[in-house]
Formats: sequence, C-alpha cells, structure tokens
Amino acid sequence: MEGLEKYLSKRVILSNLLLFLLSLTCITPVFPQSSSTGKIRFSMWAPLEAYPGTKEAALADDNVFSYPISRLKTTVPFFIEGMVCGWEFTYTPSDNTRNVSEYFEFAPLYSISSLKQTITYKEPWIQDNRLYCWVEYQCSPQVNAWRNAWQTSGYRKISGNGIGLLTDGFDGIKFAAQEALKTAVRDYARGITKNKPRKITGEVMISNAPVIGIKSGRYTVSLDFYLNINNIIWYNTY
Repeated sequence: MEGLEKYLSKRVILSNLLLFLLSLTCITPVFPQSSSTGKIRFSMWAPLEAYPGTKEAALADDNVFSYPISRLKTTVPFFIEGMVCGWEFTYTPSDNTRNVSEYFEFAPLYSISSLKQTITYKEPWIQDNRLYCWVEYQCSPQVNAWRNAWQTSGYRKISGNGIGLLTDGFDGIKFAAQEALKTAVRDYARGITKNKPRKITGEVMISNAPVIGIKSGRYTVSLDFYLNINNIIWYNTY
C-alpha cells in the first residue's frame, strides 16, 4: 500500500506539473471541439531521462521532468506537421552499375506559424520509465479541408518502417521517420517497375498516428502515408 500511495502521489504531482508547464506555451484551440474529423488525437511518449553521454544529457537541468517535456514539444510538432501539412520528397535510388548513390530528402509542403502553440498535451502518465500523454490538435477549417482532400483523393496508401540511434536523441527519431518514408516510397517504386528510376518526386501526408518504439538499442518508427507521385524520371529520358 505504501508503494501504491507513493506512486499515486507522484502521478498527481506529475500531472499538475506537466499541465502547468505545457500551458505556458500552449493555447487552447478556438475551433469547435465537437468536430470528429477536425481534431487529431493520439498518445506520445518521451524517455524520462536523456541517453547517458549525449548532448541532450549534458544540457538537462535539475528539473526531473524538463527533459521529457522538452522532447515531447519537439517530437509532437514534427509528426503533426506530417499529418496536417504533408511532406514533399525527392528520391534517387542507388544504382551500382551506373555509379549512382542513393539520395533522399524531404521537407514540409507548407508551414503553419501557430502549429506549436495550438497543440495541447493532456492526461500525462508514467509507464516503463517513460512520460506519456495524449496529444490533441484542432485543425482550422482550411487545414481540415486540405486533409479531407487528401483522404478522399484516392491516392495510394503506403507504409514504411525506419530505425535511428538512441544516442542521437530526437534526431534519431527524425532519421527513423525519414527512413520509414524512404522505405515506403522505395517499396512502391519496386512494385510498379523492375527498372530503377533515375528520380522520383512526390508528396505524402501521414494518414495514421505514428508508432514509435525501441528495439535492440535503436528507435523504431512506423508510419502510414497517402502518396501523390509528381514525377518519375527514367534513365532513358533523363
């Protein structure tokens, strides 16, 4: 019973502290909360402590929750960007016979200046040495129309998995997300042709909540996308 009381006490303190700290930079959305299609909601986690020996660990302060809160505020906007703005990408597959190295880059299709300020973080809890919370983002009517256009466009759905180093902190998660996107695009290309294209350009939007885990000392990220191919350049037409 004593252990349970300590746990519950810690959880109450955590909830109050987290909500207070997050409220300092989060504004409650002014759009209707009753919209079932306009609100994005999913859970996200961050480790309670930075990986030992990393730059993040060196910069961590004495506040026990400052690191996971900071990580959440970095990780969550990155994925919500992919869910409401979408990403554009350029992919060049490697080709040893032509001495071509693999190349991949991606960037947001557009930006929302108030994105970080309109994300809310709710109902935090601790589990397996991680800080979890529910994340909510209420889309504006314009953003909601943009997302609905993607959802009803008939674009192909693709999925991919990626891995990143724990020692890289958030950059490891971002790299794993990039690898997930690259893998999804590469698998799609392999499914439509036996010949490697010179370059593929297109756009994607994350269609479901991201799944982040840890396996064998590395971050794993699984992502689902809507895919819109803009152009495929073949070697005989380049």
